Amino acid sequence: MSSDYLKNQTRPTPAAVRKTKIVCTIGPSTSSRKMIWKLAEEGMNVARLNMSHGDHSSHKKTIDLVKEYNAQFDEKVIAIMLDTKGPEARSGDVPKPIILKEGQEFSFTIQRGVSTHDTVSVNYDDFVNDVEAGDILLVDGGMMSLVVKSKTKDTVKCQVIDGGELKSRRHLNVRGKSATLPSITGWLLFMSS
Repeated sequence: MSSDYLKNQTRPTPAAVRKTKIVCTIGPSTSSRKMIWKLAEEGMNVARLNMSHGDHSSHKKTIDLVKEYNAQFDEKVIAIMLDTKGPEARSGDVPKPIILKEGQEFSFTIQRGVSTHDTVSVNYDDFVNDVEAGDILLVDGGMMSLVVKSKTKDTVKCQVIDGGELKSRRHLNVRGKSATLPSITGWLLFMSS
């Protein structure tokens, strides 16, 4: 599809309003002023922000840039879509992927900022309360699995069943159990303030 075709589609006359929309997910490689302007000129109708990634300041910067664009161009308004994450438990940030091997002991802790070869933090304070010895912990949609061996007041000690590469912010859940996660996330509270 040529950009001339898209340009002709971005400024419809009132009699021929386009009903389909072009939604662009804005991330680190597309969040600059220059790139947002280019996407808008090529037909973007909606700037989507994935709130599961990034931080408050980067999302605020993107929102401000879209608002700046909207203030300059009355004939073309870019909507902002916030894709908010639901309640979830995730592993913390790791500087480089941690290789988990079958039989290895590995721990998850509710202490923030922990990342070693055998322990990583979890973003969910009740994680320790939601698991019991014998539970199967699934990581990254089941790509890796661990069995819970024991727990302390702030750490869950596991043994790796199915290994793999543990990267930052991987989804965690316990097979057959529901977590007692809060339904309102910090992002929603931030965006409503």
